Amino acid sequence: MKTVKMRNKIIGPENPCFISFEPGATYANLEQAKMMTHATSLAKADGIKFQTLATGDADRLMGIKDIKINFGTANGKKEELVYDALKRRELPKESWRELVKYSHDLNLVFITTPEFPESIEFLVDAGVDALKISKGDINNVLLIEEAAKTNIPIILDGREKFHDVEVAMKICEKNGNDQIIIMHCPSGYPTENAGVHLRAINAIQEKCQYPVGFADHSPGDIMNFAAVAMGASMLEKTITTDKAIEHVEHFMSLELSELKRFVENIRAVEQAMGNPDILSTSRVEETARRSLVAIRDIKKGEKITKQDLDYKRPGNAGISVADGFKILDKRSMQDITAGTFLQWNMLD
Repeated sequence: MKTVKMRNKIIGPENPCFISFEPGATYANLEQAKMMTHATSLAKADGIKFQTLATGDADRLMGIKDIKINFGTANGKKEELVYDALKRRELPKESWRELVKYSHDLNLVFITTPEFPESIEFLVDAGVDALKISKGDINNVLLIEEAAKTNIPIILDGREKFHDVEVAMKICEKNGNDQIIIMHCPSGYPTENAGVHLRAINAIQEKCQYPVGFADHSPGDIMNFAAVAMGASMLEKTITTDKAIEHVEHFMSLELSELKRFVENIRAVEQAMGNPDILSTSRVEETARRSLVAIRDIKKGEKITKQDLDYKRPGNAGISVADGFKILDKRSMQDITAGTFLQWNMLD
């Protein structure tokens, strides 16, 4: 199994789960993006993930501007134009450069989704640490090739047919880039419980040699804990300043006050995963085990029968109950008083 390095973080099995927060669709300006980045750092997460849209990119991206997206809110289902959702995320290029530097100053890995091949050159020059190929571009071979040529880590959205993901992996490998992470990204805004399909994490892992992560679009945090238990090497969770904002992704996100506890709980789950090798070692204290005891007075020369035996704690006070079969029909070499812990030197 390969590992991936992003700045000073190693991602893959046997390493701490890489935790990234995503204000990808939930910030309104540079100041808000910085505030969310700062909260990510305070929570002791590993990285921050954006979708880089420079001024004018939404107009270029949307050939048809009346396409709508449906999403959930606290007041039920809503819809808005995809164009409007994208337009809110636009920042001038220099603001993106400033945000990358700000993230690095806070010791965060900066991950972003590029929209066009030529924007990749700018992002690499700005110092981004990884590029994520979105679900809509997983078959965009020209974009993937340009991303792969940078030799920085590539994160592939695994929402589409896995054949498309495999093609994307091969393009990366052909261009000498094996720093690849596959993200299981359930669809929906938010995702229904039945649509999370956590078992896909293991299924993807069986199909490739790269780390597998989980991008969560469900409300709350519980699916992330389950994903870590399923073996996810990376998490991506959306964040917001206010879940009540009635735009796409806010309702399913964590608020900034919840981030620190989220990270702490993920680390607690990692600790609890433990080591499967405990199956070959005892986890029971001797004080909880039992030893064999004479239930009656036994005379010298008498055979030991089941009716002569009782079992009392601790387990190291005499012959273990595990040896109960072995002492049956043995003879007592001495008088044994009822209540005595039996010892091997008492028996013949």
